[in-house]
Amino acid sequence: MAKRHRTRPRQRRAAEPTHRATAPRVEREATVVQRAGTHRPVRGSRTGWSRAAGVPSGSLLRAATVERTFISKDFRRLGLVVGIALALLVLAGFAESALLGR
Repeated sequence: MAKRHRTRPRQRRAAEPTHRATAPRVEREATVVQRAGTHRPVRGSRTGWSRAAGVPSGSLLRAATVERTFISKDFRRLGLVVGIALALLVLAGFAESALLGR
């Protein structure tokens, strides 16, 4: 059974105070705004070698080292998965030929 709330209901307000008068709208002049065309990048795509000059900072070198180790670990894991998949395919082929060959 639902819990009863022992509060009195609110009394309704009269209809007149609830309707508030709105402020009159101010008509604005219709002005035409000239806008530029679409945005065009100043330079094209960045292709080719890095354009940085000078000795890289220590934090940049550390970040590059972390990124290189992550990529090498990722390629190592990928090579391991591909090698295991190929080994399983070869073993499945031998098992199939052994079972169906008799």
